Amino acid sequence: MQLPEPIAVQQRADEFILTLELQPQEPCFAGHFEGLPVLAGVIQVGWVIAYAERFLQQRFEFLGLASNKFLQLVRPPVSLQLTVQYQPEHKRLKFVYRMPNGVCSRGAINVQEMS
Repeated sequence: MQLPEPIAVQQRADEFILTLELQPQEPCFAGHFEGLPVLAGVIQVGWVIAYAERFLQQRFEFLGLASNKFLQLVRPPVSLQLTVQYQPEHKRLKFVYRMPNGVCSRGAINVQEMS
């Protein structure tokens, strides 16, 4: 999975916030959908895990979605903010994707730490 390089990063112990600038030609929009590119939900979930592994320096196994709400379509070009909070006591990655006009998706992913 190709990850867009964040243009801004804020990080604390178990939480980080990324700012992504996404353009129509990004691979994440290829084929979903012809003439109406949108950022697929499966890509959003995959990015949460991939960025968590990168910024929290921990490998995670996906165990399922604890909750998830897709509230708005993410269409390019777009400035997207991703906030991820790792809750090790609950074995969960909580996330929120925001666009300038509000929250577009949020949820929680059950994970298992891998060594």
